[in-house]
Amino acid sequence: MQGVPEPEGHLRVLTDSLRAKHAVEWRDGVVEDRRYEYFRGKDFAMYFKQHPEKFSSWIPDKSGGDEDAQIKSITELLVRKGFIRRVDRMYKKPKPGKKRLAKWPKKLVPVRDRELQTFAEDAFYAWMYDRPASPYLWLWSAMIAVAVLAACLFPLAPYKIKIMVVYLSMGLLITLVGAILIRGAVAGVTWMAAGRSFWLLPNVLSEEVGIKEAFWPLYAMGEAEPSTITNIALRVGFALLAAGVSWLLYANAPDKGEFEDVMLCIVLAALDAN
Repeated sequence: MQGVPEPEGHLRVLTDSLRAKHAVEWRDGVVEDRRYEYFRGKDFAMYFKQHPEKFSSWIPDKSGGDEDAQIKSITELLVRKGFIRRVDRMYKKPKPGKKRLAKWPKKLVPVRDRELQTFAEDAFYAWMYDRPASPYLWLWSAMIAVAVLAACLFPLAPYKIKIMVVYLSMGLLITLVGAILIRGAVAGVTWMAAGRSFWLLPNVLSEEVGIKEAFWPLYAMGEAEPSTITNIALRVGFALLAAGVSWLLYANAPDKGEFEDVMLCIVLAALDAN
């Protein structure tokens, strides 16, 4: 998919506003080994209907009051001027183990047929120019440079700073692993008890959503499974297995003193490595 010249003029002001925060929803995707931001036709149409005043100067008179015709006209204008390009899913079937296609696919392919470069609510459109740099981008870039410099100077840091960094890193790691284990345990227990999984932060490990969407919704119920003899026997078997593993871990768990000694050895080993 070829790049386009940098857009100019008042239409660029419109497209920049469409890419602003709380405007047309978008995601990152890979098109022919290059990363683009893209949006869905239905989100563009929804934003158009909510904010028609932003598009008023670009709506041709011949479209009348037909919103669908106006949306189609604006989309074709953006395509013709090289601001957007229609793209499609690379994979047309759900991944193994999935029942539905991803709402926001990671890999896409350009639609080369000119006759299809028009508006459709179920279509995807890639932005063909880079969004304006945000002040936060420069701030994050500076913070990354400072973090890299601090990491390089870590061996020269005072002993107290090293201890603080090690404990902070271990606390963060334990928190992340613990949250994942608790999330899985809750889902497993509810599945064994009721045949439905109760997921805390169901999107937190998903590759199809952004960072903000990964923490929403807070919980979700999985689809109910049929209460067949095979399914019930499978759940009972897993329940017995989980109970047996839990008992073995409890019976062979080290006492508090041994655990503290192990943690101390890990901390000292991490400090000696630096």
